[in-house]
Amino acid sequence: MGTRILIICRGYLGSHMSAPGIRATAQASVLARHVPGAKVTLAGTNLDFEQPEDGAYTVTRWNARNILQLVAAHDIIISSMLPPHVAGFFPFKRFVVDLFSQYAMEWMEVGMQHYEGAQRRAWVERTRTVLAMQLTFADFLLTCNERQRDSYVGMMISLGLISPRVYDADPTLRRYIDSAPHGIRPELPGTGQRVLRGVRPGFAETDRVIIWNGGIIQWYDPATLLEALRILGRDDIKLLFLGASYPGIKELGKGVRFQDAKAIAERNGQLNHTVFFEEGWVSHELAKRYVQEADISVCCYFDNLETRYSHRTRFVDLIWAELPFICTHGDVLAEEVAQNTWGIVVPEEDPPALALAIEKLIDDRDFLARCRANLAASRASLQWDVTMKPLIRFCSETGATLSPKWERIPGLSQRIGSYIGRRAVFNFHDRKRERRQRQQTIARRAARAAKAGEGG
Repeated sequence: MGTRILIICRGYLGSHMSAPGIRATAQASVLARHVPGAKVTLAGTNLDFEQPEDGAYTVTRWNARNILQLVAAHDIIISSMLPPHVAGFFPFKRFVVDLFSQYAMEWMEVGMQHYEGAQRRAWVERTRTVLAMQLTFADFLLTCNERQRDSYVGMMISLGLISPRVYDADPTLRRYIDSAPHGIRPELPGTGQRVLRGVRPGFAETDRVIIWNGGIIQWYDPATLLEALRILGRDDIKLLFLGASYPGIKELGKGVRFQDAKAIAERNGQLNHTVFFEEGWVSHELAKRYVQEADISVCCYFDNLETRYSHRTRFVDLIWAELPFICTHGDVLAEEVAQNTWGIVVPEEDPPALALAIEKLIDDRDFLARCRANLAASRASLQWDVTMKPLIRFCSETGATLSPKWERIPGLSQRIGSYIGRRAVFNFHDRKRERRQRQQTIARRAARAAKAGEGG
């Protein structure tokens, strides 16, 4: 019997995927092709998924009721976040944790948007304990870039996971934790049906189109882009924000940054004139039509720790489509944009510099063509078959894992208990917040009803 591999995706699968679903689906396809005899199951949280046409792997749904049966039926378990109640299988299965984001920093930003006071502190502690649990669970870890890897290695050392036995077996630790960047679509860009010029109201045939490829979350900075466009004052440049609500991730999307961006665009007279918002989430298949039709893409963000450790997966489709783009400095891909001339890197919160960059990339056709050629030259190194080589290697190996399980069992038991306790504290504060919000809603309704009665 071949190796039975289960990929537990924490996001939606199918047509309306964001980065977690796209990555998990690509992993399933790659492992089915490259691990001899492997039987791969991809499990998502939603019901509306499709089986792959070639039957290379099986797609199913996972939930709290069937997760134990799924884990029991497989040899290797891959997930970005393993639930604590699968710990009973720890001695008998091989676990891969795919930490394709620096979650400590990302969730610090999410907490800033959604929580305050004691609840925010509880959120941070919950984050810290869940990451400690994941790092201890993992027989092998993936990150998206070397900065992330370095940060997680530091966390592993502080948790006592890098023992002399582990270090002596592999001083590079590549057999324990390695980088596997987000890959690009396997197919080549091609012509297709138009979705913007002459189709969507407000987009003329002669317009120059800028795409903001993805949603607007706490750590993004659409205000700088809107101000840069106001400075330019060109009616022939149209901007489309391509995403709002993230499928299957309730904490992300349509938050403060999104609402502020719409308010700024309306105040500037840009809304539905030169600036447009896609309120839902464009399907993975349709998204490639947008990036292929656009002239350039822009994404602005803040220079903080989330940026330093990030790997902007929204840039991957731009690279695939050979679409030159402008981004803020500070992250790994921004360095590659500058080194490889894929576009232009600008300082944080600098609208005049961004306005000049937009004008350069839009109007300098020779520079635009050079950027496109450089993006095309990067295609081979960003195929999923290449980026996922560390995962293919681990799943193809047999024998003991680099870090012995017996060394990690005491720490895992303690960290699961700590996580459960911290989660209970956070849930307590969350229930208090929900009660307070309900009371405020009732009070507002009562005040409106009283005011309406006085008016009558």
